[in-house]
Amino acid sequence: MTSVLSLLLATLLIAQQDQTPRQPQKDERGLLKIDTLYFDLAANTGGDFYFWAPGEFAASRLQVPLHREDVLLSYGSVDAKKSFDIAVESGVKELTLFAGIQRKDLAVLVRPDGTVVRDVQSFQHMLIATVKMPATGIWRLELHGAGACAVTAHVKPADDGPELIKFAFVEPGGRPGHEGMFPVKRPVRAGESLPCEVSLSGSVKEPELAFVTRDGSLIGVIPIISASAGQYTGNCTVPKTSFRVVVRGRDATGAAFQRIESGLRMPE
Repeated sequence: MTSVLSLLLATLLIAQQDQTPRQPQKDERGLLKIDTLYFDLAANTGGDFYFWAPGEFAASRLQVPLHREDVLLSYGSVDAKKSFDIAVESGVKELTLFAGIQRKDLAVLVRPDGTVVRDVQSFQHMLIATVKMPATGIWRLELHGAGACAVTAHVKPADDGPELIKFAFVEPGGRPGHEGMFPVKRPVRAGESLPCEVSLSGSVKEPELAFVTRDGSLIGVIPIISASAGQYTGNCTVPKTSFRVVVRGRDATGAAFQRIESGLRMPE
């Protein structure tokens, strides 16, 4: 027990020393050095990767945003500047945004009416925002800088707001008299054509299924060919690269919404 406590105390001491103020570790382009292993882990699971400058965390007074329904997940890079659109449907109770980059020159969150959100947590390489009762419409993040970046956005929807329950590639199966479509249990292969099903709850109009890359770029749209009680079916071609599933459409008022799977799918 004593050895365990000693190890714990030593670990805490090292962590504390690691947060003491000192010059940030940056390369000749001004890019913060990051652990790519942990960045890839965040990218694969839909988590936030914190771009802390050395010593910054200890004085940050960070307010960690609580994640709800995933709306935007992007893990890629920026050469100079990039903008991200965030669809917020009607009745949303809270919008949370996380944006981090190796070199942050500018990070601004803009409301649908064009005004800038001032009440944010701003760090050397990150912007974190929590907006209560956000206005309906397309919000925009303007991000200027360079290097690897991670941008995530989430909403706490209205009680009857859209929710992505599950997505699955399916195939015929079952025993005689109980035939139907069942989730594919084997790994799917790149380029393979398979039926796919998505389950949604809440008030949804004009649903559309799409696949996007790790950085959120569109791979392709899958038209919905049948719908019944929140179950939507399409014919999918498995992408040849890692991808996420996105569902977008309109809510009961006609406002645009988007939902995205947190996990990155990796075909064989």
